[in-house]
Amino acid sequence: MLARRVIAISAEKSVAKRLGLGLRAAGGAVETYESLDSLPKGKIQAALVVIYVDGLAPGPLADVAGRLDDDASLIVVLPKSNLVDTIAAMQASDRVSGILIADELTTDGVSSMVSRVLYGDIFGLEKVVPWGTRVYSMLVGDYQEKSVCIAQISEFAKLMGVRRKYRESIEQVLDEMLMNALYDAPVDAGGKQMFADIPTKTRISLRMEQKAVVQYACDGETFTLSVRDSFGTLDRNTVLKYLHKCLHAEQQIDRKTGGAGLGLYIMANTSTLFLFNLLPGVATEAVCTFDLTAPKVQLKRFGFFDEKIDPSGRLVGGPSKLIPSGASYPVERRTAPAAASRGVTMALGAAIVLLLALIGLVAYPRFVAQPTGSVQVTTEPPGATIEVDGAARGSTAGGPLILDGLTAGRSYRIGASKEGWNSDTKIIEPAKGAVTRIELTLEPKAVMARIDSDPPGAEVFYDGQKLGVTPFNFDQLPPSQQVELTFKKTGYIDSKRGVTLPGSGGQVAISHSLAIDSNWGSVHITSDPPGATVIHNGTLQAEKTPIDEHLVAAGQAQHFTLKMPGYQPVHRNVTVGPGQRAVPISAKLKKGGGLTVTVPDLPQATVSVRGVRACKRVPAPMRDCPLKNGKYRVEIVSGRPYARLREEISIKHNEVTRIVRVGIVQASSGHRLVMHNYKTDKAAFPPGTHKVTVEDATTGEAVEATVRVQEGRTVTVP
Repeated sequence: MLARRVIAISAEKSVAKRLGLGLRAAGGAVETYESLDSLPKGKIQAALVVIYVDGLAPGPLADVAGRLDDDASLIVVLPKSNLVDTIAAMQASDRVSGILIADELTTDGVSSMVSRVLYGDIFGLEKVVPWGTRVYSMLVGDYQEKSVCIAQISEFAKLMGVRRKYRESIEQVLDEMLMNALYDAPVDAGGKQMFADIPTKTRISLRMEQKAVVQYACDGETFTLSVRDSFGTLDRNTVLKYLHKCLHAEQQIDRKTGGAGLGLYIMANTSTLFLFNLLPGVATEAVCTFDLTAPKVQLKRFGFFDEKIDPSGRLVGGPSKLIPSGASYPVERRTAPAAASRGVTMALGAAIVLLLALIGLVAYPRFVAQPTGSVQVTTEPPGATIEVDGAARGSTAGGPLILDGLTAGRSYRIGASKEGWNSDTKIIEPAKGAVTRIELTLEPKAVMARIDSDPPGAEVFYDGQKLGVTPFNFDQLPPSQQVELTFKKTGYIDSKRGVTLPGSGGQVAISHSLAIDSNWGSVHITSDPPGATVIHNGTLQAEKTPIDEHLVAAGQAQHFTLKMPGYQPVHRNVTVGPGQRAVPISAKLKKGGGLTVTVPDLPQATVSVRGVRACKRVPAPMRDCPLKNGKYRVEIVSGRPYARLREEISIKHNEVTRIVRVGIVQASSGHRLVMHNYKTDKAAFPPGTHKVTVEDATTGEAVEATVRVQEGRTVTVP
């Protein structure tokens, strides 16, 4: 297969290098550019563009997407993990297939995502886990099988040494994935959701003929899950809409019947890799990976990929049909062949006799009474559902539950589950004619909280411990308690917020507004177009416009410069009163560029741009002079040492920086220099050979001398 043309765009050399390695490993013919401006104009002839963006602005991404061929895609690399930026980048254009994080960029991670985009063959967990890792599979068709599946995978994770907090996340994510696959994905021939009008209690007694495929694997450092349905109905825009809604919800997020929004939000906040693979009308596969070694959960890779090959023969599960839970699958009847040879008939007869004998050996014990025993199950807390080998047998709501008729000496897996609590399971062998007593203890699931503040960037403390910096997610708050959180941010008054937490396994969104300190104020900075760089009192700021709130010292003059490539810089001065918030600073940027001139050897010089009033006699250095496109003359004037210098510059949607170096010519004792009818003892010249007029201070006699000038040095004549 010929290598496909791919383009990498990154101003960061380290990122560009890692991207190049990953793209080549995926079989791409790689071209690298430092910026969007360096790309050739017009249509982009490439199968894939991978672009590193520092400071997300949807406009440039949409512009690149609009120049791509019809079947080409985009992958965006963000500087750091931030779910808000991730979803915003995906929503910038339908061409954006995936998101990578520069801090976590690896050759394997890049090549894996690029291969999915370019060549397809995306289904199956073996495409995600490291080579040689054992992948396990299960089929799940109804609610009971879902419970067994979750318990089995949790037990597997425990045996692999996965810590409890990760096992809780794995169980929660798997539950959400299976609920989506079993009850949200199934549709009928007309495309209508089959469970949309069925009450929740009735749903758990039904199942689809097409079972969900669950795969899982663990290599000691990562635990990976995938769930694949047989319908292929999940839509990219639906996923992004739900996640955007959850991220920007002002109040606590609740689960609604049939809704997948909160489930998707939970998956995105508890996994390090979150992918969707889609073959429309055939299958959808959701994949989540948990980094078991990371000190903090951060989403490192996210994407939505369409299959490019035709694997429908191995993925499709036949027509959609609901059947009662526990019912057998219908068996297809086939007509017998018209005739068979005598030898074949005799062989079949012998095989049937042998089969009947084997059936007799297996069935014999069933006709002989087997000794039985009972198990009494107590749970803490009470009210848990009890399952025996995955089949529900009752509840402890009314006290201990007696399980009768269990074969003595046989091993049974007895589990207890309750909404909002972590399940517990034990393996029991009932004793003959006796009651075996066991107690199953369910631990409460911690509350998952989305904590935010206005403005963001506040440190949040609970019980003396720092939880994080807003906005962030925290999944270790105690359920059903009243807690007090402390919010701290420079320039704002420390404040406390009391919160009543929901019960076990609940979710809550906590938002808190901070009052500004009286010694500070703030400004609200906007530009047209947005995305301008902001320089405050000579210091470059990390954020670009619009900036909702930027702190400044109250009662002091503040100087702001707004800059953007291709536009003239804009200067603004403002003084903010004590405690005053969001004082507006706005700028409409005009086409052109900026000029910066420094004269390190002439500290008293002034700089002027002829014909530009805003840049007249500015003390050196002159920074960010706003100029329209065109040619200009720059004049540098100094009194002592005397200087009259000129520079020619050209502005064409760019930023020009000139460092003007000079040397000093000094007259010897009793003499002076004559410069343009001006007499002085010192004068500045550009480096090179110059002719100067030297006059005797007593007699007035003048002579012409040739002098060689070097930058930063002083030479004496005659």
